[in-house]
Amino acid sequence: MTVLGWGVIGPGRIAPRIARALAASTRGRLVAAASRDIVRARSYLDANGIRDGRAYGSYEELLADPRVDVVYVALPNHLHAAWSVRALEAGKHVLCEKPLALSVAEVDAIAAAAAAAGRLAVEAFMYLHHPQIRRAIELATSGALGPLELVRGSFSFVLTHPNDPRIDPAMGGGSLWDVGCYPVAFARRIAGAEPDRLTAEGRFDERGVDRTFAGQLHFPARPAFPGGLLAQIDSSFAEPDRQSLEIVGQGAVMRLSAPFLSAPDGPLPSLTIDRDGTAETIEVPTVDQVAMEVEDLHAAILRGSPPAIDLAFSRGTIATLVALDAAARTAAGVAPLTPA
Repeated sequence: MTVLGWGVIGPGRIAPRIARALAASTRGRLVAAASRDIVRARSYLDANGIRDGRAYGSYEELLADPRVDVVYVALPNHLHAAWSVRALEAGKHVLCEKPLALSVAEVDAIAAAAAAAGRLAVEAFMYLHHPQIRRAIELATSGALGPLELVRGSFSFVLTHPNDPRIDPAMGGGSLWDVGCYPVAFARRIAGAEPDRLTAEGRFDERGVDRTFAGQLHFPARPAFPGGLLAQIDSSFAEPDRQSLEIVGQGAVMRLSAPFLSAPDGPLPSLTIDRDGTAETIEVPTVDQVAMEVEDLHAAILRGSPPAIDLAFSRGTIATLVALDAAARTAAGVAPLTPA
């Protein structure tokens, strides 16, 4: 059996989840980590029991390592596209943290590099692999709730660290890009199409970074929603921990708890359908969604199966995020962070 070697660029707070997933895999293993601080790279490998892993003090050194077949990019948002392209050009497959990029042009550059190298690039939206999410989409789009009317999603937490990259305008900061992207991607997954209208409002700080964001999308009619579909999303760095999804049909309401970050990294997931005041619980397993994400990429590389999240889907999500951000800035009279 072929075992793929993985290298991590940016061994920060999220990267241990990839190490955990690879430790449980028979088709991949963690072999290297790179940080601008080599001590941090070594500490990451040691903390995850990778005694024979190679620690590098530059990303370029990791990309030159022939043992590395797949690169996991876990850098701040503004570096995702550039280092995904660099990894692809080095002949590596890529799993890049969300958001894959900060513009459609960057997604197109990743796609061009992937095609030229004959390698895969996949955005790491781990929750879309979870059976809870897949079952919810299957039921909702099959008519179990009646014609669909509305999707509502929220994701928030209180961010207090003053030097966090997620509130740095130069690093692609903002609650929309960090956690608002989750309900946006879910709405697009349900709709199976791009929005034809949207509006948005944001509460921006003195540096032009949204701390709280609310948006509304309209999707054109499809068989599951012949009248069109509305989606409402909100995100925040200034509100208590919340993560929820609700799908409203003309006949019933589906509610998902812990839809984005579930056990083992959050609460247990649940899925219920409320019909005329009677709640039905749909059983969903508790799984490591990061492990499912990793195995999906393994299957795509080793067996040629299409990845669950392809670049066309990611391109649409990024385009929607860019449009939402622009709409909120226009409404609030806030200057864009980058030229249009």
